[in-house]
Parts: sequence; structure tokens; C-alpha cells
Amino acid sequence: MKKLLKKIEAMEVQMDKAQQWAEYWLQDEHFDEERSNEFEQESDAIYENLYQLFGQAADQIVDATSGQIDKVMAMTMIRCRRKEVKRIFA
Repeated sequence: MKKLLKKIEAMEVQMDKAQQWAEYWLQDEHFDEERSNEFEQESDAIYENLYQLFGQAADQIVDATSGQIDKVMAMTMIRCRRKEVKRIFA
């Protein structure tokens, strides 16, 4: 689980950077819609992979709790209470 959480965090950083570049290329002084769209597509691809990782991490939480925590709650925990999830699986 620790490796999965680290991978999620790394991908979130990559996605944020791609989104920042997409916005950068839409500013008046650097306007290039094509480059912005490329970064948007990169961000979308990262998000798809990230969503799969969230699902895998949530499944691990569901398994670890023998179903006492359902997948929706597990995904919410990963998004909103990640520090606690890290501590539990440390």
C-alpha cells in the first residue's frame, strides 16, 4: 500500500504540472492553443491512470477491513484523509 500511495502522489504532481503548462500556453503573452491541448491530453491520460490506482488502493482497504469499509468510503479516505491512511498502513 505504501508504494501505491507514493505512486499516486507522484502522478498527482505530474498531473498538476501538465495542467499548469496547459494554462500557461493559454495566457495571452504565450498563447498556443495546440500546445495547451497537448498538455490537457497528457493531464487526462495521467488522470485515467490515477483513477485506476485509486481503485486499487481502495480495494486494498476494503480487503484489509474485510468489507467493513466499502470502496466508495475507501476512495474518499484516500482523497481526503490520506495522512491517516498512510499512518495506518505504515
